[in-house]
Amino acid sequence: MSEVVPAASSAAPPPPTQARGAPTRTRSTRTGWWIGSLVVALALIVGLVWTAGGFEQRTDVRTTVAPGSTIETGPYVFTFTSATVQKTQNYQDEPVWSVVVSGTGRTSGDKTLSPDDQDVFLAKDPGSGVVLEPKAQEFGAETDRSVSGGSQFTPGLPAIPYRLKFEPPATAFEPGRTIQLAVFDLEWRDTSLLQSGDLRWARTDDFYRYELPLRRLADDPH
Repeated sequence: MSEVVPAASSAAPPPPTQARGAPTRTRSTRTGWWIGSLVVALALIVGLVWTAGGFEQRTDVRTTVAPGSTIETGPYVFTFTSATVQKTQNYQDEPVWSVVVSGTGRTSGDKTLSPDDQDVFLAKDPGSGVVLEPKAQEFGAETDRSVSGGSQFTPGLPAIPYRLKFEPPATAFEPGRTIQLAVFDLEWRDTSLLQSGDLRWARTDDFYRYELPLRRLADDPH
């Protein structure tokens, strides 16, 4: 006697039902991903703050020096004497200020070096309190930049002309009689988060402060 196979039903099968708890697992996965990303971001922030010397009690030392004084920071020797300010225009024909701090510089080391100007210097307008990072640095005399290669200090050579350029915001700056220049002390240390031996000259909390006379030049419309 042959086996009887039940005939297939012509009715459409019911739609599959979603297992209970599936949305909960999806939300849990998304929540876990979000928390993990947040932890990674916080770890990066903590690492950057730690590298910059954060989470420590401030022990910075400010040493005020007179214009024309010579200071030494890391492998560099600087002397700053004066500054000029001039109103000019940028490439969008917008009025801007240009502050140029002048002095000399050299390296006391045995390698050709160029300072990380934004890590070593800051300027401050005593009147408005505006703090500025350098926009540019220039080496050698205006007419002959080849003395130092144009962008570095060469070991064994005497001090050469050295300038820092700042651009205060036109809306928040009104030139006074002086400009303050901070020159941070540098130390040779491992700056990597995991202390993997990434040694370089790095900024400390200590700095020298110049109070430089500021001379205003005639406006330059170009």
